[in-house]
Amino acid sequence: MDCRHASRRAIVAAFLVAFAVRPAAVLGQAAAPPAAAPQPPPAAAQPPALSPQEQAALDRLLAAWEARSAAVKTWSCTFHKWEYNDWSPADEKGGRLAFAESGGELKYAAPDKGLFRIKESKQWNPQTRRYELRGGEQGEHWVCNGESIYEFRHADRQLHETKLPPEMRGKAISDGPLPFVFGAKAETLKKRYWMRIITPPQVTDQIWLEALPRFQADAANFSKVELILRSRDLMPFAIQIYKPGGRDQDVYQFDPKTNLIDKGLDLLRDFAKPATPFGYKYILQDVPTGPPAPQSPGPRPPVPTNLPR
Repeated sequence: MDCRHASRRAIVAAFLVAFAVRPAAVLGQAAAPPAAAPQPPPAAAQPPALSPQEQAALDRLLAAWEARSAAVKTWSCTFHKWEYNDWSPADEKGGRLAFAESGGELKYAAPDKGLFRIKESKQWNPQTRRYELRGGEQGEHWVCNGESIYEFRHADRQLHETKLPPEMRGKAISDGPLPFVFGAKAETLKKRYWMRIITPPQVTDQIWLEALPRFQADAANFSKVELILRSRDLMPFAIQIYKPGGRDQDVYQFDPKTNLIDKGLDLLRDFAKPATPFGYKYILQDVPTGPPAPQSPGPRPPVPTNLPR
């Protein structure tokens, strides 16, 4: 199996119905981890415990966030994405720039419908030293109607339908690999991740959260996630995902001007089974049913010295 597709499929269920998107290049440049070939995640050492005051603040935030998420019935928004990897260029001062940048849209309807689509993507051209449009159908495009996930694989000219077993439908799907936005339960988050509030002292209109995976299955997809919520309504502003090993990061920022909560969606049209494009092959596959395999603890990456701003 192509591990790239496997990783993307692991994320899509959560992205579409738990809507994990990622903290932002707009937040500034985070310190890049040292370049290295990706390695299988080792067993994790438990990080230092939070102080009673820190734990109480985190508990209050997660409870309020859970209540707010449960109240959102539909949401749509456009977003901007930045991709950082070993081929990322440097600016005049040596700062790390994105290798690629994209624009897209996402839509969500509780409890288990969603759409994620990259509509335009640009990639750095080292010869011209500018970002140029990627040709053809290059962007990720996923749709979930609650019973199946449809994934366009443009490079293979395929449309994949993955049928979800009953236990993954409805609210249960919010327990996917990245349950950081909609449908997230406070107790579930605390069991799966080491979490802490990392809001810089000078920031007053946002709340920053860091999540490190406790289990191997999550650590295989990311080493750390930083999520930024808006203080006034606890809606996501940006999310940054650090991938295991190497220097890869994916960064997403939502456009607040296009935020539509509980209005503007056509539930039949927006989440309908997509038509197979001309020249594409339709492939149907089922997700195995049965109890999940036991998980072993995942790694805890080093605490960064330069948080995104």
